[in-house]
Amino acid sequence: MQNILIKYAPIGTAILATILIIYLTPLKNLNIIDPRIDNIDPTAFYNEYIKNPDGYIFIDVRPESAYSKLHAVGSINIPLHLLYDERRVLPKHGKTIVLICSGGRASGVAYGYLEHYGFLNLRRVTGGIESWQLQDLPVEGTALQQ
Repeated sequence: MQNILIKYAPIGTAILATILIIYLTPLKNLNIIDPRIDNIDPTAFYNEYIKNPDGYIFIDVRPESAYSKLHAVGSINIPLHLLYDERRVLPKHGKTIVLICSGGRASGVAYGYLEHYGFLNLRRVTGGIESWQLQDLPVEGTALQQ
């Protein structure tokens, strides 16, 4: 038994040293593989959503003024700059959080941010509200009332 421990001690030491180097230096922040975003087509999402709206939290991350003018039916507004505080009340399981913005960039930022904080129940609407409208999905807001 002692011979085995002596024989494999250098390997264990090397593994431990590698782990320490990675976690105690900026190497832990190195992304070797691009992060994956779970995108969903607007129509596919809407069809799922209308069958089970309680299974989703549908968040529009655009500024409140843009949301008020026009937004997807069923979405709530949590602007990107407020997501830091609101992340504490969002569920990490039990419901799927679906993010939407104007064209997909801001919701991608929100996706990465929430994922960083341990949210694995995320999806992003492909193409944002622009794609949502192009697919003739229901919208509401002050722009429609004028």
